[in-house]
Amino acid sequence: MERWPGYLESKVRQFTSKIDHLFSKQKYSLSHIVKQINLYEQGLSSLSDSILKERVRELKIQLLQQGLQDELIYQSFALIREASSRVLGLKHFDVQLLGGWVMINGMIAEMETGQGKTLTATLPACTVAMAGIPVHIMTANDYLSARDEQNLQPLYQWLGISSASVIDGMETEVRTKAYQCAIVHSTSQQIAFDYLRDRMEMGDDIGKMQIQFKHIQHQHQQRPSPFLLRGLCFGILDEADSLLIDEAKTPLIISKTRQSAEQNQVYYDALYLAASLRNITDYTIDEQYQEVKLTPAGEAKLSELAEALGKYWQRKRQRDVMATLALKARNLFHRNKHYLVRDNQIQIIDLLTGRTMPDRSWEHGLHQLIEVKEGCEISGEKDPLARIAYQKFFKRYLRLSGMSGTVSEVAKELHSTYGLHVHKIATHQPSQRIIHSERVYKNSSQKWDAFIAAVAKYHQQGRPILIGTHSVTDSEKVSTLLFEHDLAHQVLNARQDSQEAKIILLAGQLNSITVATNMAGRGTDISLNDDVKSLGGLHVINTGRNDAKRIDRQLYGRCARQGDPGSAEGFMSLDDSDLVNYYPSIIRLLLMVITKENRPLITWLSQIVLTLPQKRTEARHAQLRHLLIKKDREQEKVMSFTGKME
Repeated sequence: MERWPGYLESKVRQFTSKIDHLFSKQKYSLSHIVKQINLYEQGLSSLSDSILKERVRELKIQLLQQGLQDELIYQSFALIREASSRVLGLKHFDVQLLGGWVMINGMIAEMETGQGKTLTATLPACTVAMAGIPVHIMTANDYLSARDEQNLQPLYQWLGISSASVIDGMETEVRTKAYQCAIVHSTSQQIAFDYLRDRMEMGDDIGKMQIQFKHIQHQHQQRPSPFLLRGLCFGILDEADSLLIDEAKTPLIISKTRQSAEQNQVYYDALYLAASLRNITDYTIDEQYQEVKLTPAGEAKLSELAEALGKYWQRKRQRDVMATLALKARNLFHRNKHYLVRDNQIQIIDLLTGRTMPDRSWEHGLHQLIEVKEGCEISGEKDPLARIAYQKFFKRYLRLSGMSGTVSEVAKELHSTYGLHVHKIATHQPSQRIIHSERVYKNSSQKWDAFIAAVAKYHQQGRPILIGTHSVTDSEKVSTLLFEHDLAHQVLNARQDSQEAKIILLAGQLNSITVATNMAGRGTDISLNDDVKSLGGLHVINTGRNDAKRIDRQLYGRCARQGDPGSAEGFMSLDDSDLVNYYPSIIRLLLMVITKENRPLITWLSQIVLTLPQKRTEARHAQLRHLLIKKDREQEKVMSFTGKME
């Protein structure tokens, strides 16, 4: 028996050499690809179901024996297209065939919103699954994962492919069984945490490692495995930019809870000390960078106040760190924007989607400080047992691909970080979307007056209106404004997340007005009837620029899908928080002076004013992601030096 490193390496090579062979990097023109698929599709529609299924069985044998060679992929796409037409009543467009080809070759397909990305993913997913390789399809949340798997299950079953969804709250036995399926729909968070659990189970036991690799190779093996996953083989990311970019700053941590009366008292003391300090004299706040810094006077005042407290507060560094964290909890984290209080618990709100993340918590005691601030039961601080950054996790897939409607802005970062290329796919039909100029008014009063006038105008026409807001607080503010003007509407934010599908279903009807946070931006369709289309389709109104241009594009992309008509516009003001935090008061005053009463800034100047803060924020977030990668690499070097396995 050779020593374990060589044995392990041989097992890895034995498995991955097949994968390396399967994914050819030969380049063909995309028109040639569609032509080849169409050639294999000729005559399929005239075959009976039984004959077509026999063709599928023959293809599976070829895929298992020869791997994912181009000619077999052409055949597979043709068969899947025909099967989808029969079973789902949906036939893949040519542009979806191109999207599937891009993904099966390990790239990101940028497909405009409404181009049917979910159906497109069936092409690479089913083909790879028929080749005997486990497939993970990851999307934004449990609801979308379960919905997609349920909707696509008839196609999977017809092709003889097993499938399941893995969602939060599943029993371990059910979860393990689900992962044995050929195609698994889930969220990146669920799969990453299960991967961490497997790593914890694996530990440094080489015998367990050998069992794991054998289990991956021999799927028919009846021997029970202590692991959940069958490896990270082929991953497809829905809304890839959200998972690879926006989520990249968040580490995934498995932890155990540590709680004591003494520690809980520290949180109460920290908030007492923070309330005793005064802004500017004792500390400074940087809203743009979300930072709080103690001044020398503040440090001295803390030292004096801490004399009456316990031993914990007598160490300067410890005292200053916890007091600064308490100041952040008081001044930078706001209810109904950064978090929601539900059932006496703090639930973090994802600022990009507007959805709550009940299973997540802030680190280093910040979560507990906010619980004390809001009068909730203290959950206890968590000690990490295992952690991994999303950037590192995704790079461990043998083959990773994805799709998104808004990814070109971060294409360079995706390539440098993950080695992923982005390929833009043309739309099936020419877009009829009309984007009006975004307007910047002198102050919020003028902005909201213009906003109400626009809503009333489109509502009078009978067109459905979708209004985008940044936070729960903003959406409720807009709701109050609409009620004051007798404009009936629906609100969709983190409070109504369980009703999301129902609200979105009605958002495209005549005369409907829907106020939503960014949670209404991805993964769901707003259906329009012919009457609405004849009036001009859905009209989208943005009430403030988002941190990234991609997020604005996602909101505007809710209208004019699949060749439907639609339009969008934005209303901003010089006292919006993002502009206040970026521009000095003298600049904003000058802009106000040159702005005519009740009129917005001239168009070209408005674009400059709105774009500069957004560009700076995007650059800052990119820098944070780069620093996280650098930190991970430095940690790997340290672990390598000490000889400890990660």
